[in-house]
Amino acid sequence: MKKLIANILGYLLLLIFGKSALKHFDKQVLSIYFHNPSLLLFKGIIGFLLSKGFRFISEEEYFQIISGEKDVEGRTAFVSFDDGWKGNLKLIPVLEKYQIPATFFIPVRPVMSGNFWWEYAAKVVEESREYKSVEELKKLPNDRRMQIIRGAASRYDLKRSCIELSELKRLKDNPLITIGSHTYHHPITIQCSDEELDFEYRESKKTLEEWLSVDINSFSFPNGDYNQRDLSLLKKYNYKMAFTVNPELNSNFNSEFQIPRVSINSHGGKYENIARMLRVWHKFVQPLQQKQSLLFNPKLSGS
Repeated sequence: MKKLIANILGYLLLLIFGKSALKHFDKQVLSIYFHNPSLLLFKGIIGFLLSKGFRFISEEEYFQIISGEKDVEGRTAFVSFDDGWKGNLKLIPVLEKYQIPATFFIPVRPVMSGNFWWEYAAKVVEESREYKSVEELKKLPNDRRMQIIRGAASRYDLKRSCIELSELKRLKDNPLITIGSHTYHHPITIQCSDEELDFEYRESKKTLEEWLSVDINSFSFPNGDYNQRDLSLLKKYNYKMAFTVNPELNSNFNSEFQIPRVSINSHGGKYENIARMLRVWHKFVQPLQQKQSLLFNPKLSGS
């Protein structure tokens, strides 16, 4: 029911504000990213962008725009995927049909192990009285969280959800696809020690380059968290660009390591996601959601 209501709300917002929202992208790149969307949702988002005259650009062209070598020419979109879900493979024919470049940000360890740590974290929450949500585990020091996850991985045999190395190599061979780093273990980087964090940036790039025989130039921040340590390591290991989960448009941003993106909600409907993508949702719905949270959680208001 919540999904239906959100989708209806998104549709109404687009009817009222859609035309004016689209004008923002006449001179700015629309950067969106997916996790594990259904084929239907992915087709719906791509179909909408094509119907509105968007041209899709590669990571290389985006870097040229960010570095000032090239201007934005008309409505332009950049597509990326985080994590390397096995379900992403069914979307490749859509990219090929419409010749859409895309970057896939890959964490190394899940390619080797088959699963992502938060899948085991969900099992921990089910069996534990100490942790009530995966979000609680994200707040732990990195070494403590990894210890818990390793214990759960030894107890549970999950169906593989991450792409295999052979599939990653096929993605790399596709001329439309660029591979970027998403760290080694997909940690919450702000919870890592200096040594752990250095490993994540260094070894993810090194391993992907050894596996694929390509230069890894781009990075996306796991969970959207980063601080000055992350930015310093991007420079240290010669990354060229890094993507946030910040949806805010800013035509004057001057950091190639803090590029905004909008997350497509894999569990949401087409119109809800289009409203999010065009920043209409963030402008009109999120403030109401925040007020509702304060209403039901007075302590959050600071009173």
